[in-house]
This record gives sequence, structure tokens and C-alpha cells, in this order.
Amino acid sequence: MSSLFVPVQNPDLRVAVDTAGGDHGLGVLVEGAVQAYRELGLKSILVGPEADIRSSLAGFGALDLPLEVLHAPDIITMDDSPTRSVIRKPNSSMCVAYRLVEDGLASSIISTGNSGAMMAAGIMLSGLMPGIKRPAIATLIPSTGDSHPNVILDSGANVDCHAHNLIQFAVMGSIYCANLFGVDKPKVALLSNGTEPSKGTDTIRAAAATLAQRATTMPETFSYVGYVEGRDVGSKKADVVVCDGFVGNVLLKAMEGCVKLIFDQLMLDSKKSLSRKLGLRLLRGAYHEVFAERFDYSAYGGAPLLGLRRIALVLHGASGARAVKNAIRVANSFARGRMNDKIALELSKLEDLTLVPMDDIYPGMLNPTEN
Repeated sequence: MSSLFVPVQNPDLRVAVDTAGGDHGLGVLVEGAVQAYRELGLKSILVGPEADIRSSLAGFGALDLPLEVLHAPDIITMDDSPTRSVIRKPNSSMCVAYRLVEDGLASSIISTGNSGAMMAAGIMLSGLMPGIKRPAIATLIPSTGDSHPNVILDSGANVDCHAHNLIQFAVMGSIYCANLFGVDKPKVALLSNGTEPSKGTDTIRAAAATLAQRATTMPETFSYVGYVEGRDVGSKKADVVVCDGFVGNVLLKAMEGCVKLIFDQLMLDSKKSLSRKLGLRLLRGAYHEVFAERFDYSAYGGAPLLGLRRIALVLHGASGARAVKNAIRVANSFARGRMNDKIALELSKLEDLTLVPMDDIYPGMLNPTEN
């Protein structure tokens, strides 16, 4: 078992911040790092074009702060091919930041850049945990009530997945959820277009058959609850929702758009009468808690790439300084809590996952959730 254990970097090290690649430019990443230090006392290493970083620090009056700057002349853009860019741009800010973590000079990396390149660089420069075929982006989404957020993965790292990948995502997601929120036997579900066993693609049905059996052979790890639909991802039907990266990314961005639509419409309707304006003012605290805290992705920081040997967080390309600050906080928390060590240790206890023929599973086991 010791050969499978993944040593964590010193949790007291700084977070490496890839300052290039986001929608809003380098300044947002620098501002978020400045906020993380001023508000939380967390230090970072800002990786990217040194002159631009120092100019941005000067603009925020932060040249005297203990934030390190490491020059990286190249940038991996959103249009770059993930694998090819990692090979052809070894001096890119993303690759340099990864090497800081791998060399033990940083505890983790965060980036608003190309998520495919983050995955490729993580695999090529840091490597995968033993037995893992592909990493997955695990995103926290708010759930109803005051309980913990739900975990959805993959939310963008793997556009096309095999059933074997979905099964590994389920195992990693359940361990992540259990360790992050203290959930005993997280409820795991597959995202599908219906709750009947016949729904979903061949890949989803194959994964469902294996997960149904796994839930009986390793009940201490997670509880498989079958299929859930898109409308259920924020409910308590499941703690962990598993899908491929294409579906997960579309789902998350659709949810963000719906939240913005509702908020914008409330603001417009409040202007139609004095009573509505007064009502909105009275409810301002509740609206702020719902829309600015629970439903705003920036409150949750970044999403970890589970399955990598090192801690790497992917941020929304449109992230602002608040999201960057919170991503630094989350990355530091993961390092201090030795999250990757815990996941690797749990994975080392598992047998190799093999697909179970669907005919070997009684159909009733595949659909324990109600429509």
C-alpha cells in the first residue's frame, strides 16, 4: 500500500497562481491574490509575464506584500490544443506553475485558463493517482436547504467518456464528498434523461450496471441511488452526480444563466412600482444570501481536478477577483487537509474496477430513485 500512497507537498507552501488565460486578463488574478493575502493572510506565487504582474501589483498598491513573482513568458490560450500546447510551450505560465508544485515549491496550482490544458499538463507533469485513467473536474453546486453543496463531476475535463471513467468518477467523487463534508456513505447518482433503467446512452447504462453491483460489494464507500435528471442536481436525491464533461459543463453554465435570468428579472420587476421597490429593499439581505453566496460560483472558488497526484483547481474562465481569492483559500484548505492523500489512500483499498455485463444485474437494482 505504501507504494500507492501519494506524498503531499508541504501544506504551508504558497499557492501557485497561473495569471494567464482568463477572460478578464492578468489583473483579475493578481487582484484575487492580493485580496487573499490582505483578507486571509494566504501567500501566493504569481506566475506569468513578470513586468505585467508587477505593474498590476503596483496598481493595487501591493508591491510591498509578500507575494512572489515568477516569470513565464508563454501563454496557453483557450484556442490552443491542450496536449500540443503543453509540449510546445514548456515555459507557459501553466506549465511553470505545475512544475513549482511538482518540485515541492508550491502546495497547489489554480488557473482560469484552458481546462483541457490543465488536465493535459496535470497528467504529463504531475501524473495520475494509481489506477486512475482520467482526472475529473469536481464542482460544488448549491443544494436546497442549509445542507452542504452537492458535487457534480465531470464538469468539463473529459468531453467524451467511457463507462469505466464514469465509475472512477463516482468513486473519487464519493471519497471527495465524504472527506470534505463528513458525509457518511454519500449518495451517488448518474445524470441521465430519465430515471427509468432504459434511459441514457449505452455508456451510462453500462456504468449503472457496475455501480449497482459495487453498491452491494462495497457498501461502506457509497450508496448508489440510480439515475437523476437535470432538475434533480440541486436536490438531496444525491450528494454526488456523475456525468461526462460535455454534459456537466453545459449543465453548470445553464444553471448559471438561469440564476442570472431570475435575478435580473427580479431587479427589473422591482422598478415597476413603489411597493415592489420597498419589498425588494426589505428582502435585500435574503436575496444577497441566496444570489451572492449560495448561487454564485465565485463563492465556491475553484473546482479540483480529482485524480491528479497534486492539487490543481480549475476556475471559470470568466472568474473575477472574488473567485480567485476563494480558489486560493480552497487550494490552501485542501493542502492542509491533505485531501489528495485521503483520496489516494481510499483508492488504494479498492479492487480494479471492471465493467459488469448489464444482463447480470436485475433491472430493479438500477432504478431505486423515483420518477
